[in-house]
Amino acid sequence: MVAKSPVLASAQAQYPKSANKNVQVKAAWHPDKSTTGKGHPDFSGVDGWDFVRKLATRTVLEELRAQGYTWVNLENGGAAQVFKDVPISKLI
Repeated sequence: MVAKSPVLASAQAQYPKSANKNVQVKAAWHPDKSTTGKGHPDFSGVDGWDFVRKLATRTVLEELRAQGYTWVNLENGGAAQVFKDVPISKLI
């Protein structure tokens, strides 16, 4: 029997099928912690981001959303484009 990965398929789908399946949430973005006032992260800076470093599981993403975070920075070492900023609403 093959064990099911705890990582959300929607997080894995952000990367090619050949990439590593252990997608991590490297960081999470909170609008109240940002000084830009844009309502979305500035993709070239660290403003509003907090480090997380956990697997991209439903539990982790639901906890982040409950705390007011709206975007996550996903990391997958097995892809050419290692980092991706994704709205939490797109993942769960």
